[in-house]
Amino acid sequence: TQRSVFSCIIAEFGKQWYQRRVRDFKRINLSGMLAVSSSNAVPAPDSLAQMLVQAITAQDHALLEEVLHYKKPVTVEKTLSRLPLTHVIPLIQTITEKIDSKPSRGGELTIWLRQIMITHRSYLLSSPDIAANLQPLYRLIDMQLNNYPKLIKLQGKLELLLQERKSSEEDCSPLSPVSLDGGE
Repeated sequence: TQRSVFSCIIAEFGKQWYQRRVRDFKRINLSGMLAVSSSNAVPAPDSLAQMLVQAITAQDHALLEEVLHYKKPVTVEKTLSRLPLTHVIPLIQTITEKIDSKPSRGGELTIWLRQIMITHRSYLLSSPDIAANLQPLYRLIDMQLNNYPKLIKLQGKLELLLQERKSSEEDCSPLSPVSLDGGE
């Protein structure tokens, strides 16, 4: 009986200890998650580069989007400097596809493309099939350049219309109030 009482005490102590540990773990995780979500902490370039490699290899679009979310030039530069050469062309192609499918993202993703070209220029210049690999990017740039004169023309027309409207509003400005009771 003494042994069973002792076993019950140990079991109760173990249960309480386990519950305290679970409670502490949850508190630590919750405070850690709150700290991560409330701060703009940037992961180390090594871990971002590893995430980038994993995203490209597994074709994990969610993970890739998480990495491409970072836009600070220093972060992008350090991350891409750690990117293995075998992943450079696939990353360029993936970013090109993203810009092609949603052109409004061009501004934010151009940061990544530009830095890839700067960081890995030696590799890109020495690659024998670079022209074929970058053909979609060339096509995308050509398409944007072809649209540029049309956009400039449209901008000029809009500015003329706005200027005309502004001048017509000034011409039609309300006159000074006139008294209806004989000018007194």
